[in-house]
Amino acid sequence: MFHAHARDVSRLLFATVVLILTPSIAWAGDTGTLNLVPWPTSVTAQEGTLALPADARVVVADQSLLPLGEVLAAEIEAVSKKRPPVVVGASTPGDICLAYDEQLQGETYAMRVTDRVVIRGGTYGAIAMGTVTCLQSLTPEMRVPRMTVADTPAAPYRGLMLDVARKYHTIESIKEIVVLCRLYKIRYLQLHLTDDQGFMFPSKAYPKLATKNYNGGETYTLQELKELVAYADARYVTIIPEYEVPGHSGTAVRTMPDLFTIKDTKPYEHHASINFVKDDVMKAVETIVGEMCEVFKSTPYFHIGGDEADLALADQNVLFQAAMKKHDLPNVHELYRRFVVQMNEIVKKNGKQMIVWEGFNRGGKVRIPRDIVVMAYEIRFYMPDRLVEDGYPVVNASWTPLYVVNKNVRPEDEIYAWNIFQFKPYGAKPDTPGKVVADTDRVIGAQICAWEQPQESEIPSLRRRAPTMAERIWNPTAGRTYADFKKRLDATDRLLDQLRGKADQVPDLTNPHPTPAEGPR
Repeated sequence: MFHAHARDVSRLLFATVVLILTPSIAWAGDTGTLNLVPWPTSVTAQEGTLALPADARVVVADQSLLPLGEVLAAEIEAVSKKRPPVVVGASTPGDICLAYDEQLQGETYAMRVTDRVVIRGGTYGAIAMGTVTCLQSLTPEMRVPRMTVADTPAAPYRGLMLDVARKYHTIESIKEIVVLCRLYKIRYLQLHLTDDQGFMFPSKAYPKLATKNYNGGETYTLQELKELVAYADARYVTIIPEYEVPGHSGTAVRTMPDLFTIKDTKPYEHHASINFVKDDVMKAVETIVGEMCEVFKSTPYFHIGGDEADLALADQNVLFQAAMKKHDLPNVHELYRRFVVQMNEIVKKNGKQMIVWEGFNRGGKVRIPRDIVVMAYEIRFYMPDRLVEDGYPVVNASWTPLYVVNKNVRPEDEIYAWNIFQFKPYGAKPDTPGKVVADTDRVIGAQICAWEQPQESEIPSLRRRAPTMAERIWNPTAGRTYADFKKRLDATDRLLDQLRGKADQVPDLTNPHPTPAEGPR
C-alpha cells in the first residue's frame, strides 16, 4: 500500500496531462490575479473571463459524481448567493462539467475554462481537487478566468490532526475543519479519539470506556461519526481514526482497571499504559480496532498512536515476566516492539495500513515491519534519515514548525520556509536546519497537528498555517515567494469564512512573536 508514485510517477502523470490537454503548456498570460492555494503544477491564463449565466448548471457526466456536484453547488451559493442545479448528462455553454477521464491517474486533474468549465480526472478525488481550483477562481459575480490548469500533488499524504480526546469538539466544529481541509486540498483528517482524558469512540463491546471522560462523560454516537465520515467523503477528505495504545490510555485504565491495569508495580501502578501482554486486553484492543474500522470505512489508514508508553516498572508484573520468558525477549521494550507487530497484523486484517508515531528505536530483537507508516514528530527515537534508509514510509509531522498548541505556534512565514524533507524537533529556532533528508519517495507527505486546543481555537490557529503547509507539499518547486503566497492566502481565507457561513466574523490573526510549542506529547 506504500505510495511509491509520490514524485517520479507524479511527474510522469503531469507530462501525460500536458500532452492530453494541448501541445504546449507553459507559464502564459497574467496569472498574478489568480488566488489559488496551493499553487497548481501548471496554469496557462488566457484573456478574459467566462461569465456563468443565470441558468448555469453543475453537470456531472456520471451518477457517482452527484455528491461532489451538490457540494460544489452549495459552495457556489456561499460565494454568489445563487445555487446552480446539479444534473447528470451532457454540458452546454455556461455549465460547469465534471467528468471522468481514464487517461488521468491518481489525483491528477485537468481544468479548462472556455465557453464552459470542464474539470476532468480519473477518480472522484481527482475531480474534487479540480472543483476546489474552480471554486477558488470564481468571483462573486460568477465569473471564472479563462485558463487551462494541469495539476497533480507532489505528496500523496497531506494531513491535519485534531485532538478531540483532550478537548471536546462538536461534530459541527469538526465539519468546519473538513471544510478547511477541502479548501486547501488536504486529503486526510486524523482524529485523535482516545487519550488519558477521554475515550471518544462509542464501543458497543466495551461501552464503559466512554463513561468517565473528563468532559463530563460526553462522547460521540456511532450515527454521528458515520454521518461525519459521509460528510467528509463527499468532499474528498478522508478521516483517519487514532486509537492510542499502549500508552496514553488513562481513560481505559480508569474505567476498566481490572482489565487494563499493569498491576502490582512499585512505587506506582501505571495509570496510562495498558497491560497488553494479557490475552483479554489484546482481545479488547482487536475488537475496538474492528469497531472503528467498521465506522471509518473509507480510510486506507489506521493510527494506533504507539508512543510514550510508560513501561518503566512493568518488569515487576508477573504477566510481563512470563511473557518475556515465553517469547525469549530480554526486556519490556522488546515486548512493546512485539505489541507493535501484533497491532500491525490486527490493522491489516481489517484492510488498513497502520500508522504509528515515532516511538520505537532503531534495531532491537523484534523486527518492526517496513509496511508501517511512521509519523516522525520528535526526531529523537528513530531519526528520519534512518527510517528512510531502513525502508519505512515516513510522514513529516515534525514538532517544529508543524505543531499547533494553543498560543504556542510557529508563524506561517516560518512554515513557508520549511520543506517536506526538513525535520526539526521541539524548541528548534527558525534558522536551525534540523535533520534534512535527501529527496525520496519514502517521505510520503506531511501533517500539521493541533493538540490540546478547545474547538473555538482550531479555525483561528489553523486557517493560515494548514494552507501554508499544504502549498509547500503540493507543489514545492513552484518557486513562489512568501509575499505572493500571502496575497493569495488573504483571498482564500476570506473564501473560507463564506464557506463557513460566517463572513462577518473576522478572527484576530495577529501573532507576531509566537513561542515554541509546549506540546502534550
